[in-house]
Amino acid sequence: MSFTTDLKKEIISRFLTESKTEGEKKAAFSAFVRTSGALGIQDGVPTFFLVSETEYVAEFFMRIFSEVFSAELSVTHAVMDRMSGRDKLVLLCPSELGKETLSALRLLKRDGNDFREGICKILVKGEERKIAYIRGAFLGGGSCTVPKGGGAGYHLEIVFNEKKTARDFCLILDEFDLFAKWIERKENYVVYIKSKEAISDFLAVIGAHNSLKKFVSVSEKRDEANNDNRARNCMAGNADKTAIAAVKQVVAIKKIEDQTHFKDLSEELVTLAKLRLKHPEKTLQELADTLGISKSCLNHRMRRLIELAEEL
Repeated sequence: MSFTTDLKKEIISRFLTESKTEGEKKAAFSAFVRTSGALGIQDGVPTFFLVSETEYVAEFFMRIFSEVFSAELSVTHAVMDRMSGRDKLVLLCPSELGKETLSALRLLKRDGNDFREGICKILVKGEERKIAYIRGAFLGGGSCTVPKGGGAGYHLEIVFNEKKTARDFCLILDEFDLFAKWIERKENYVVYIKSKEAISDFLAVIGAHNSLKKFVSVSEKRDEANNDNRARNCMAGNADKTAIAAVKQVVAIKKIEDQTHFKDLSEELVTLAKLRLKHPEKTLQELADTLGISKSCLNHRMRRLIELAEEL
């Protein structure tokens, strides 16, 4: 089973076990339409259909549609994808609900007669809805490659069917410090991330903790194999740098503790501060592993602690 398949199944599992609002469900479904659907006019009425080559994803969004709109998407037929050799399910929105559904998903302009470009800000108002949109987009058009051999190869992408939506999606990712790029590929628009640190942060943002652990494990083993010789040559110098950085961090944290007793810090920063004081000898990667977050995320929090100490 591929990493992408495992990741999508985890996203669905977490979405179903968590208590989601109607707004979050609409955000996820709207993203699915933008990645796996097509908008059109049938008998003078706006409507849409969806295409999915994975049955469990199709079943998930059929369930979401039923819960939100109290109606059923119909499976019209299956088509063969010549590239993958797999069947794709085609899901059709009931004609009488097309306009109502598209309006609720913020895919129609206010006049209700023309399709909207981009992502409506109301649809993704609040962090929870933004995360739901990211999850829905990945389920519809996402894939993640974790290389097994040497060299480059980390790659996460989500394919959209409309340019402004891809650009707006990048702005949503920016809010979570996930800096992605987009390119045009044939008639689609691809948002992509190639940094392994950014990919691990992406997995953390969408709450795919099992996939994150697997990703970190695989990438660490790969990095260890690729960098073994270089690590041996630089070990002494790196140890000195790590020790100096750790001392700087401990001094900053003790300053915050002495003057504020951590009372103005978030729970995440307090946890990191106490962990660093308890283990001044540990590397940032070891601290990150203990907290179950990426090194990039830990670096961000540690920089914040140092900045707060400098402000005192």
